[in-house]
Amino acid sequence: MPLRERCKEFYQKSRQDAMLRQNDPVEELVCFVISEIGRAADSRLDDTLPLCLYFSNAQDRAELVAAVQAAKPGMISRKWP
Repeated sequence: MPLRERCKEFYQKSRQDAMLRQNDPVEELVCFVISEIGRAADSRLDDTLPLCLYFSNAQDRAELVAAVQAAKPGMISRKWP
């Protein structure tokens, strides 16, 4: 789905959530932007779904990345500051 369509879908969901007084709109926007930054890192990610994880240290992250790559060879991971 192109960026314009993802933005439109996000906007429509945000409006619906606002009417129902669900979720935190700022937190939802932050999550959307983070996922789009990650998607922009590589054109192969254009049609993928994001999963953002946070780790307390680099070793924990490296262990999970290794385990996921062993289970799903070819899966792409990106680390941002």
